[in-house]
Amino acid sequence: MKGETTKVSVLVSLFNWMQRSKSSAKKRSKFRKFIDTFCDKTDYFTAIRLILPSLDRERGSYGLKESVLATCLIDALGISRDSPDALRLINWRKSGSTGGVNAGNFPLVAAEVLQRRQGMASGGLTIKELNDLLDRLASSENRAEKTDILSTMIQKTNAQEMKWIIMIILKDLKLGISEKSIFLEFHPDAEDLFNVTCDLKLVCEKLRDPNQRHKRQDIEVGKAVRPQLATRVGDATTAWKKLQGKEVVVECKFDGDRIQIHKNGAEIHYYSRNFLDHSEYDHAMSNIIEQNVLIDRCILDGEMLVWDTSMNCFAEFGSNQETAKAARDGFDSDRQLCYIAFDILYVGDTSVIHQSLKERHELLRKVVKPLKGRLDILLPDDGLNTSRPPGEPCWSLIAYDVNDVERFFKETVENRDEGIVLKDLGSRWDPGDRGGKWLKLKPDYIRAGSDLDVLIIGGYYGSGRRGGEVAQFLVGLAEHAAPNAYPRRFFSFCRVGTGLSDDELDAVVTKLKPYFRKYEYPKKGPPSFYQVTNNSKERPDVWVESPEKSIILSITSDIRTIRSEVFAAPYGLRFPRIDRVRYDKPWHECLDMQSFVELVHSSNGTTQKDIEYGGVQDSKPKRMKSSTKREKQNVSVVPNHFVQTDISDIKGETLIFSNMMFYFVNVPPTHSLDSFHKMVVENGGTFSMNLNNSVSHCVAAESKGIKYQAAKLRTDIIHYSWVLDCCLQKKLIHLHPKYFLHLSDSSKKKFQEDIDEFADSYYWDLDTADLKQLLSKIDTSEDSKTVDYYKKKYCPTDRWSRFHGCCIYFYPSMNSLTPDSEVLLGLVLRRLKLEVLMGGGKECKILFHATHLVVLSVPGSDLDFSSLMKSFTTEEKHLLLNKRLHVVGYQWLEDCLKMEEKLPEDGYSMKPRGMEVSAYEECKDDLNIKEASSDMVVAENLSVPYLPDRDEKQEENKAAFINSRTLDSYKSDGKRKRGRPVGQATKKRNMNIKQARRMQTHCKKKPAKIHDDESDTSSSADEKINEGMEVLEDSASSQRDKQVEPKAAEESGQELQFNNEDPGMEKSVRYCSQFGKKLESRHEMQFGNEDPEFKCQIAKNPEKCEAVVDPVHAMLLDMIPSLGIKKNETAQSFVGDDKVPEETNTGLVKKKKVSYKDVASELLKDW
Repeated sequence: MKGETTKVSVLVSLFNWMQRSKSSAKKRSKFRKFIDTFCDKTDYFTAIRLILPSLDRERGSYGLKESVLATCLIDALGISRDSPDALRLINWRKSGSTGGVNAGNFPLVAAEVLQRRQGMASGGLTIKELNDLLDRLASSENRAEKTDILSTMIQKTNAQEMKWIIMIILKDLKLGISEKSIFLEFHPDAEDLFNVTCDLKLVCEKLRDPNQRHKRQDIEVGKAVRPQLATRVGDATTAWKKLQGKEVVVECKFDGDRIQIHKNGAEIHYYSRNFLDHSEYDHAMSNIIEQNVLIDRCILDGEMLVWDTSMNCFAEFGSNQETAKAARDGFDSDRQLCYIAFDILYVGDTSVIHQSLKERHELLRKVVKPLKGRLDILLPDDGLNTSRPPGEPCWSLIAYDVNDVERFFKETVENRDEGIVLKDLGSRWDPGDRGGKWLKLKPDYIRAGSDLDVLIIGGYYGSGRRGGEVAQFLVGLAEHAAPNAYPRRFFSFCRVGTGLSDDELDAVVTKLKPYFRKYEYPKKGPPSFYQVTNNSKERPDVWVESPEKSIILSITSDIRTIRSEVFAAPYGLRFPRIDRVRYDKPWHECLDMQSFVELVHSSNGTTQKDIEYGGVQDSKPKRMKSSTKREKQNVSVVPNHFVQTDISDIKGETLIFSNMMFYFVNVPPTHSLDSFHKMVVENGGTFSMNLNNSVSHCVAAESKGIKYQAAKLRTDIIHYSWVLDCCLQKKLIHLHPKYFLHLSDSSKKKFQEDIDEFADSYYWDLDTADLKQLLSKIDTSEDSKTVDYYKKKYCPTDRWSRFHGCCIYFYPSMNSLTPDSEVLLGLVLRRLKLEVLMGGGKECKILFHATHLVVLSVPGSDLDFSSLMKSFTTEEKHLLLNKRLHVVGYQWLEDCLKMEEKLPEDGYSMKPRGMEVSAYEECKDDLNIKEASSDMVVAENLSVPYLPDRDEKQEENKAAFINSRTLDSYKSDGKRKRGRPVGQATKKRNMNIKQARRMQTHCKKKPAKIHDDESDTSSSADEKINEGMEVLEDSASSQRDKQVEPKAAEESGQELQFNNEDPGMEKSVRYCSQFGKKLESRHEMQFGNEDPEFKCQIAKNPEKCEAVVDPVHAMLLDMIPSLGIKKNETAQSFVGDDKVPEETNTGLVKKKKVSYKDVASELLKDW
């Protein structure tokens, strides 16, 4: 295979070429040519894992950073650690004579050292051999082994190849091309698949043909997912403009580790944003997650932090690993790991990333039970917000305008948190997306100027816990002083209080407290050496009595570009923060006004340079740099959908849209947005680029997209055809309901007397185009159960309904098959699938939903049921034991097609006779259920009908009733489903006569469960069932010997029942019966009851449940008993129809008397 024999030298040539090339398109083309020429289609992963080493998680970590790698290379080369080359490797960061010209670049420094010891010729190392060596390097545990492997690499490569191998080990190739471009060139769907699986090997194996598109895959529990990312914004105003018109939640950005928690029962993973599993959190957090996350399978997205119980707050960033290690080692500490969940991606067996953030918040509220200091949720009205002390700022809120965002951001910065995140509540969760649905604003993202050294000239008292003490400072800038002189005046500059810890702030206040003087405004003015405006926002509570006694602070912030009116300095600061206290600087070395203004004027040309202050203005014009290069073309950086349409040359034709303002949500592909704007202006109207209160007509082409969903919340939405019709007819057409894509509630009330439920007017005539438009907006979804019922009732013999009600799971047996046999079996499978679909059946991929399991095998194979059971999981084995699932060979389907009718499955069944009884005996002997209280719960769930005499005989009857009920099926859930089980007879009858179906309703409600997979009992039977499979045949054979033939049972009156005196019997039977309930409930949900017209009714006495009988069915069975006789009666029906003695069931069920009038009315109901 060419992939295995490709030399490393070829890959190195590709790397060198891509690194030298400046064109991204050429790099992609070269990469495509390489994988097409030198890589085998069956093994792209071998090469691509070397091209994208940072994404390869199959190999693990090498444990080699530059310093350790340098030591290993020195030992591999066998040189002294005091030699010049060894010192160059060790001190690779340092410049000068030791580091050389490549100082700071370890691979280049290493290549220089290796070049003097390796030849120029390549050693012939192949890509496969390199991968094997790298696998050994990653799995080696000590430095000596790593050194030996590096020595082998050096012997088989030259210096150039070794340089790139070192870069692969450091996982940083610096090729000048992004992983996104490489994924796109490899396959159009590669990035999407990697984002939801984080599995590079899977991407390479599934996407071998770039011309064949891959069906979009959803996320799965246990597979890391790339996180949704937030876009940086510079300030709150910009953020609010980006989310204009949307419902926005603002959250505190916690300074911790972004972690996804994947819970699958007791198996819990902690994936970081780099899709690494942090198992070190397992000891400290797994029990908390298991107990307080109320479902078995889910994915949570959140932040892992450290909670300080002594301080009652979150600890600083960087202490997660230390706290996790302390918990693992059993050390008691005031600090403990705490997980804050702010999103949920997967619930039960369903991905919820396609739902809106608002809906996911509701799911998060139901799934997670908060535990203070260990596990919490971040919601505007729940979780952390409810446990926050009074007076403290909240962690999350719904923002209604930009002022709410500004206020929340200021509180967050003052609380010394990392920043804030703004999220669109209507947005879905997209893996790896940074498209602007989430925005982040941090103090560091505010355009910071240089650190400014300013002098404290006043102070402000704080509130809350800082009440009564100075918590903020008024700082000033010095007047420019003459040479060899100290400044004499200071200009008020800004108010600052954040950035210092409590201890640092207390130290500053303590030093200045003796020199604070209360400001008694307006009785006394400020000290003469302070230049102020006396603005109410500037006025401090105390002054520092003398500048010589004050302290310099180093602050950072964004310099505003407008003249400050609050302070005496010409420019103000936005969100200033104290970087540090400059105790090392004397008071007179603070920043002066002239230097500050010059700093502003030199800052990126964004500030106003024409403001004069105190004569400080550079009178010399800047010298313009001349260039011989041609001028660059003016390219707009504004997105097209924000560019205003040029209407300067548009002339008005009509005034039909006079006094109307239009907003276009989306437009059809046949027209552009500009064409609609010009059309509106030509006819006297105006348009807006944003949906605001001035818009009178909101227009759209289709009911899709985020903009449409946002517009629905505000107003009616009109179809674009109305605009075209008005312009075509040169008149304003009445807005008929047919023109609306969406009607608000108020509009619906207005039109309710004029239109029907499909927006069809009672008074206006329709043409063909109108009718098409109305029909296109009608929801054509039908009740599938009703359709299936009528299809089965009126077309039972038609070819296209032959397999109606069958949901078939195909199991091809591929054991020990030749390639030709596999191809032939695949063709048979494909043909049978099409025949089933043509006959009205369904194919299911999950055994849970199946009614039939069809086994495909080559003729002559010795596949039996016990061998078949070994191919399935424990839960699927329980389903195979259930009587509802027919396990047949594929010959059943072939014969059905040949006879042109659906044949009984009994003659083709692969299950041994008496198999259910054998499985029951295994459960009876082996199962040990610990919770005694579950007996009462299961008995109660069985809904035993009311018996008037509460004596010993009643208890026996009840026990017999339970045994007969529980033998019906193996069920996995403790709740009783609708439908009366088979085997509950009211009187003796022939055992091969099938009863009319009866149904009973619940007599009592049970608490709802959060997830369908929850069970009232443990599942300790899994291992027992596996052990029981080994003796399945023996058990079935012995059971057949013990059974009574139906005819003999009828003559002798002998009936099958279990000994109620066995104390463990009832418990075991109940447990075994629970394995099938989930299948039964799913079956009923998918296919419905046989007749949806008949429903259960509850009798007047709440303790009694009267069984409702299908009158036609019951009457026909009574008149013609042979209709109920089954062909080829098997041991399954024999066991399922087990009887309880006649006296036990006396009075349990009574048939209703049926009149011919009722029969006629039922038969004519559908007509």
